Amino acid sequence: MIRIVTLLSVLLTLICAGSSAALAAADKPATSPETAVAPPPAAVDTPVPTQRDWLKNLIEGLGWGFGLPDEPEDADYLAIVSGRRRFRIEAEQAVPSTEPVSVKNLHSYGPFSGSGWVSGISTPTTARLPFLLPIGGRYRVSVTLRLPGHQLTIGGQQFKADGGEHFRQVELGDVELTAGQQEISVALPPDGGIDYIELKAANLTPIEPPGGWQLDRPLTPEVLAVTTIQLLDLLDDLPPLDQEIQVEAEQMTLPASAEKTSARHLGAPSGQAWVRAGAAGSKLSLTFTPPTAGVYRLALRAMAGASIKTMLDDSYQLNWDFPPYLATRQGPSFFLASRSHRLDLALPPRAGVDTLILTPLASSGEDFLNLSGLRSLGETIHFADLDRLLPLLALLVNPR
Repeated sequence: MIRIVTLLSVLLTLICAGSSAALAAADKPATSPETAVAPPPAAVDTPVPTQRDWLKNLIEGLGWGFGLPDEPEDADYLAIVSGRRRFRIEAEQAVPSTEPVSVKNLHSYGPFSGSGWVSGISTPTTARLPFLLPIGGRYRVSVTLRLPGHQLTIGGQQFKADGGEHFRQVELGDVELTAGQQEISVALPPDGGIDYIELKAANLTPIEPPGGWQLDRPLTPEVLAVTTIQLLDLLDDLPPLDQEIQVEAEQMTLPASAEKTSARHLGAPSGQAWVRAGAAGSKLSLTFTPPTAGVYRLALRAMAGASIKTMLDDSYQLNWDFPPYLATRQGPSFFLASRSHRLDLALPPRAGVDTLILTPLASSGEDFLNLSGLRSLGETIHFADLDRLLPLLALLVNPR
């Protein structure tokens, strides 16, 4: 990671130096023995880009625009940088009016979401459900159906699925999908029905300034630096502060499937006790509130002899591999607001957890400017700066 930071810093320094030299040369009046020195040109106000300008240039410059509609609005751009990859396609909204099906809102077959559901006719029929996917990836697909005998095609894969007399959610499997226009083909049995399709994948780290995007505000060097570090996935390279926050598992409200233990033959806990799951495994949550908003590096002390799956704030899935004794494993870093957060853990049988450790990282605007190497751009950002920065990011940033 340090190599990426160094490369970006060196390239930006060279580009900014070249830009300064070019500007100096442009400002120098041309002279010759035969001509007098020309007067300096009149000052021209250079527009300062807004956060909206940076957002749009970012998505287009990195080639992330496949998930945009033909006439995108602010919300469409924000959906891509949000990193959220949980989508529900309501069948009654997606189906074209030309398809040989009908839209109903009868509650006779159980509750449904949205304004209605799509019903087949008295004979087998097939309906197309086109939709726009903002972010690509490998998605877990589920569908809510009525009656057995459905067949669905998505992402080039076919699935057979059975509903019941009432609507029932059925998990189909994993499908690799690219951002952009997609289509689900649904072969319905006689009088079959489909309510919605759900696509779920692990969320990506959001690209957004602290406190969220404020699109009408001028783009500042600090906002540019923060989003650049997020794009390069370099939050972990911010320097740590000399403190730790420990969230002790034994102080949480525990389910019946887990218990406190003070046993030390598997390692010494950080406090007086730790939590161990029973023979069937357990699910529990660690809740915490950071003292201030900022970037925090997560670490977990636990034991399993296997992998422990966790979910931060119902958004970011983290998998940790632990030996069969208490050990500490480092995790990624996140922007955390000064509010309540939750880490959900799925403990395998007889696995245990001791503590969650939060290490605050130096995350002021100055820290991001220093790490990104963008300080050399000066106090005011110009469109020309974005034009020079984006090709560099396009070489280093993974597609979405």
